Amino acid sequence: MVGLDLGTSKVAAVIAEADEYGQLNVTGVGEAACEGLRKGSVVNIEKTVQAVQQAILIAERMAGVRSEGVIVSLGGPQILSRTGQGVIAVSRPDHEIGQDDVDRVVEASRAISIPNDRQVIHVLPRGFKVDSQEGVKDAVGMNGRRLEVETQIVTGSGTAVQNVIKCVHQSGLDVDEVVTQGLASGDGVLTANEMDLGVCLIDIGAGTSDVALYEESSPMHVAVLPVGGNHVTNDIAIGLRTTLNEAEMLKLNYGHTLPEVIPHEERIDVRQVGGDRLQPTPRRFLAEIIGPRMREIFHLAWEEVRRSGYEGPLPAGVVVTGGGARLMGTTDAALAVFDTSVRLGLPTGVGGLADRVAAPSFAAAVGLCKWGQRAQPAAGRSQAETAAFAGAYQKTVRWLRDFF
Repeated sequence: MVGLDLGTSKVAAVIAEADEYGQLNVTGVGEAACEGLRKGSVVNIEKTVQAVQQAILIAERMAGVRSEGVIVSLGGPQILSRTGQGVIAVSRPDHEIGQDDVDRVVEASRAISIPNDRQVIHVLPRGFKVDSQEGVKDAVGMNGRRLEVETQIVTGSGTAVQNVIKCVHQSGLDVDEVVTQGLASGDGVLTANEMDLGVCLIDIGAGTSDVALYEESSPMHVAVLPVGGNHVTNDIAIGLRTTLNEAEMLKLNYGHTLPEVIPHEERIDVRQVGGDRLQPTPRRFLAEIIGPRMREIFHLAWEEVRRSGYEGPLPAGVVVTGGGARLMGTTDAALAVFDTSVRLGLPTGVGGLADRVAAPSFAAAVGLCKWGQRAQPAAGRSQAETAAFAGAYQKTVRWLRDFF
């Protein structure tokens, strides 16, 4: 599996393979700065293609394999989610529900009215109802005459989806699947218990922040906030009258979300715009700039949780991940807004080169690999047959590509 995370500031690629026990092992990791995306959407295809090729090349050299298809992330404020419902009559004479019935009822839930410029990305079943029995998670094998389903339908801009696919194709790769960034990060850092109890994931990226709300092991709301780490950097650059590069360095090395924990006498040197002179500045002033913007992000995330219709506290709390979560005091700022347990989300459940992806910025890329592992077609074939077929297919495609 190859996970390709297209972020506003960087492109991350993770190559992983599953062993005979189902353990996912990371074999290659690549990362490249990217200037072709803004707020998660492609604005320059050429620069995006260059970043994708560079990240994939680094990961391929580390893994010692060539990539053919990737699972790619999709971000941007155009991501929306809504609830869908479907109902069908069970087709078999003995009224036993089969996989074909489940597929039909899920497909029936897609019959919603969406604008022509939007595209359905995910249809995620949240729960089934067999006749009058509610709360069914897996309806296959049960008996009933009527099957209903409630799904979470995630849609995105058709133009944004096509531009992402075009960038991957121009990089010499095939797109196996497109996955929204929030759901990919959820797969990367959340545990099964957290998803079952109820948890809110907040992935703070450079240009946007993704919010994914889980309950009973299923996503019940997905949203994208148009605020991210770059907004914090811009605030610092304006407030301290310095360059964006200097502001980013100050944010990562000295930034904090809570001014009250910074001693009054502590100073930092700030290089102002248009001069080489370093200006001693109270570090607490830097925290006073950062704190309000970070709390704004968490307040917007809290409003999305309420907008979803979720009532009551979050039993499993809040998990904060993404590159913006590296800022000191991020979990403390989230705790002040949500008033529940908060932890930093790091990729879990992988082996191999796990230390190379043990950072919040790789949450989505690792989650894409997990998504690909879960979606691998296994029905009708043994694992060995599937591997043999995939190997022969990839060799054929590689030969044709090299020949032409």
